[in-house]
Amino acid sequence: MAKPERKPVRGSGADTVYETLRAEILTLKMEPGTLLDETDLAERFGLSRSPIREALIRLAAEGLVKTLRNRSSIVAPFDMIAIPSFLDASELLYRLTARLAATNRTQVQLGRIKHIHEQHSVATRERDMALMIRLNREFHLAIADASGNAFYANWMRQLLDQGQRILGSYLLDVSELGDHDLEGHWINAHLAIVEAIEARDADAAEAAGRRDFETIAVRMHERLTERPSKRLALT
Repeated sequence: MAKPERKPVRGSGADTVYETLRAEILTLKMEPGTLLDETDLAERFGLSRSPIREALIRLAAEGLVKTLRNRSSIVAPFDMIAIPSFLDASELLYRLTARLAATNRTQVQLGRIKHIHEQHSVATRERDMALMIRLNREFHLAIADASGNAFYANWMRQLLDQGQRILGSYLLDVSELGDHDLEGHWINAHLAIVEAIEARDADAAEAAGRRDFETIAVRMHERLTERPSKRLALT
């Protein structure tokens, strides 16, 4: 008896387009303002325009793609001026949501946070940058969801979506410089948050959230404020 023909999984094409374009945007292989023509992308991926459009809608929801008035899409502009404000908001929400999660989390929510942490640790050790960024986003969203405050969770989602390329550009710079210290610092910072939330220690969770922020922020600030003239040897 012949086996029934296996149909392709619906949406798998859109998933491939989404993941590929997302990685290229986050690593700045696609520069801000790049036109994302549906016809060209359909030809590139060998798909119809429907999954292309679906992927672009998902990317737009994350703030990585901007839809123009004529319905064409471009890679969203990259606002360097917004970085200080992004860092300030990140520190506040990292600390606040971690503190509240330690008090309000359920066992199911804790399990999800721990599972994402394990995945993120593997991605960090393997230096899979696109996956690191995505799992970092999921990690902090899971903590925000466990805070018990829907407004904080929504603000965290908006913050992380808008800040993905800020983090991506920084991690690309770190990767090129061979900063292996980041791996241990980032993994340990996340682990400290997980352990504090599991112990329901609100003070420790907030402190760990601050250290997690500082792991990235201090290095990012150093790289952004480093002037080329500093590298010149004075005689």
